[in-house]
Amino acid sequence: MRALAALLCLLAAPAAFCQIPQQQIEIQRALIQRDQQSADFARRGNDNLNASQLRDAGRPLNPDPAIARELLPYEREKMAREREALPLPGSSGPPAVVIPISTPSIGG
Repeated sequence: MRALAALLCLLAAPAAFCQIPQQQIEIQRALIQRDQQSADFARRGNDNLNASQLRDAGRPLNPDPAIARELLPYEREKMAREREALPLPGSSGPPAVVIPISTPSIGG
């Protein structure tokens, strides 16, 4: 009988530790939602940037074709800087500093 009780305790202990409180699930859901909102915001910024770059692509940089050809590398650098200014979240690797998020404790 004691062995059966001990076996039941051993089997029930991992199940108790595996349960995730509802509050933790809600926090994770909110974090995922915030990450999706950040990605959508960055994507809209990139879409606006791409639209302006496409609009300007047909416009010559200078009326003189020789000067326009010489200005192309500078225009490409400018476009690259603009593109790098609006990266998607998570595309540049992990953040240098991780800010811990404290969760309220249960029972005080």
